[in-house]
Amino acid sequence: MATIGTFSPTKAGGYEGTITTLMTSRKVRFVPNDKKKTEASPDFFVKSGRCDIGVAWNETSDPQDDSEPMDYISVKLDGPEMNKPINAALFDREDGADLVWSRPKAQ
Repeated sequence: MATIGTFSPTKAGGYEGTITTLMTSRKVRFVPNDKKKTEASPDFFVKSGRCDIGVAWNETSDPQDDSEPMDYISVKLDGPEMNKPINAALFDREDGADLVWSRPKAQ
């Protein structure tokens, strides 16, 4: 897994920070979805400037080998410049949160 972004929590219950890769560096906000229509609706909209670049859901990991379940945010980023959507995860840490990505295994 590679860290592609660092974020700080906002007063509104979201996050703000920067996604940085070899090809881009963008200021990004996770904005809470206060008007969820169904349980499956995203918990956050991911925005850069005024553009929507993704959605995200609160998730809890399945415990592995006697470990505790871990809360995280499952993120899907997409845009016209991408060949396919990017799946990532936002993990809280003591002083903020990290957005991590890993390349899907070949099938």
